[in-house]
Amino acid sequence: MNSPLQKDNWLGRCVGERQRYRLEQHLGAGGMGDVFIARDVPIGKLVALKILKGSLAESADLRKRFEREVTLCAALKSDHIVNISDYGVTDEGYPFYVMEYLQGQSLGQLLRQQQQLGIERSLSIAIQVCQGLRLAHQGVHLWQNGATASKQIKVVHRDLKPDNIFLVPTALGELVKILDFGIAKICNDTNEFTNLTNVFIGTFHYAAPEQFELGTEVDERADIYSLGVILYEMLTGTDPFGFNFRRNSNTISGMSWVFAHASKPPIQLRSQPRCEHFSLQLEAVVMRCLQKSPRDRFSSVDELSRALQAAVAIDLANNTIVPGLGAATTIATLPPPAHPSELTTTQLPDPTFPPDFTQRLSAPRVPLEATDVSLSAQHRSLVKLFTEFAGPIATTVFRQVAAQSYSVEQLVENLSVYLPAKQQAEFERQAKAIEAESTAKSQTHNTNGNKFSHNQLSNNLAQSALDTNFIQRCEKTLIDLIGPIAPILIQKVLKSGMQISELELVNRLANEIPDPQKAADFCRRLLK
Repeated sequence: MNSPLQKDNWLGRCVGERQRYRLEQHLGAGGMGDVFIARDVPIGKLVALKILKGSLAESADLRKRFEREVTLCAALKSDHIVNISDYGVTDEGYPFYVMEYLQGQSLGQLLRQQQQLGIERSLSIAIQVCQGLRLAHQGVHLWQNGATASKQIKVVHRDLKPDNIFLVPTALGELVKILDFGIAKICNDTNEFTNLTNVFIGTFHYAAPEQFELGTEVDERADIYSLGVILYEMLTGTDPFGFNFRRNSNTISGMSWVFAHASKPPIQLRSQPRCEHFSLQLEAVVMRCLQKSPRDRFSSVDELSRALQAAVAIDLANNTIVPGLGAATTIATLPPPAHPSELTTTQLPDPTFPPDFTQRLSAPRVPLEATDVSLSAQHRSLVKLFTEFAGPIATTVFRQVAAQSYSVEQLVENLSVYLPAKQQAEFERQAKAIEAESTAKSQTHNTNGNKFSHNQLSNNLAQSALDTNFIQRCEKTLIDLIGPIAPILIQKVLKSGMQISELELVNRLANEIPDPQKAADFCRRLLK
């Protein structure tokens, strides 16, 4: 093969069958080749054309991988993956392929200008990346030499990073496209393995821990890890390991990244500056992507995408002011698909929330830990159950979630977010059994035929600063709304021995009413 040509030597030349493509401008260089703006001469259309680097073209293995890249990318038909239209070899023997010319900027370019993005934009980008990866991870059908039928082959990107995510402005919003599946690993393709498949492929900064282990099988969960690092950086403006890479990029070695990915715990998302307003649910989703072991991450990008949509819905429903957005947002403004075809082809199902979800978030409540001293036994049972599902971090997570939950039902729902989808239903089933058992024991202990001892109420009332007539109004109103269990709830609040005001009593009793409408009615009738 002839000696390599410099990039400037390509400009003005025509390549391809019948000299179809004229190279007009050099766009940049990647790990495998140089990218040019070219003109498709017969139709006058601008395209992007990638030529394999001369130093690599002489390698049979790398040339084979380049050809595989073209075949795979051409088969990946998604609005969120760059479209490949043609392939050829130059007169000197350098392979090239032709793709759509995208006008916009890469996510890498955006983050170098604006280090921290808002929640809505970050999640919209991540969800669209999931939609593109979804097709690749499910597999594409390829025909191979000598085969009588097509074969479904899963594709893992293995070099997902901001510079390989392109943002295209459109009339319908920002369209996200994934670039460069050139180092993609084909799973289950036993007919074609190059000698380089056991060598590290990727970018140290964003690679999953298992990518550094020679001989280890890498699957779609490696892409989920890389996307987790990208999402962390979009939300916080820095990396998960405290390197502050934007300022110290020249001093961080590749081995430093390898060590961090393999053994250094990522910094909690909400502990980063300007990130305190993020919900626990959003933090849990991002941190789960960054788990060292693939089995502890999301099992698929579908599962990740649903978790992201649910997490951002909670943040937006709480009217969180997101840096860069300038105003509060609501559930109704969840990022829509950025392309019309998404409405019928690859749109993920909407996250499911209880019918009273937004009412619960806005109801005047106080956390369980601040009021419900009688729930300690039930909490211990729930902690034990949650530990069986979540492992050693369960106690810490439970304490944080309980402080933001306003009923046992909501506590269980919030805890289940931290578990894999396959375990959530079973955890909720067992938690409901614990709650039912606790309620039955409480009623048996405190009542006799659903009648309450008013001597007990009087004793507790004597310790408080509340007016007796107001307590009786609360009891009567509560009985009208929820029945004879009302005195038990009043006793539970008053027996804490705390000096509380009428407003605090109403607030705490409303917290015990499971129906949000009845809770609001109770507050309205007592505080009018």
